[in-house]
Amino acid sequence: MDKKKFLFVSLDGLIADIAWQVVKEGHEVKLFIEAKDEREIADGFVAKTDDWVRDVPWADVVVFDDVLGQGAKAH
Repeated sequence: MDKKKFLFVSLDGLIADIAWQVVKEGHEVKLFIEAKDEREIADGFVAKTDDWVRDVPWADVVVFDDVLGQGAKAH
């Protein structure tokens, strides 16, 4: 399988476990967590970004949590 670049966008880090699994499968991953008090989730396991919009061109695949209006951002 070809290596891909995944960008995970989360409100509160609920998608961190999936991002970690994708890392373990050998892909490049960046994780954005909007809630400042939750940003330590997955530290040491998944690379982080503080500006997901800036990283969209970097990514081959962008994955959003399916909560509280994230679908509108994915549009």
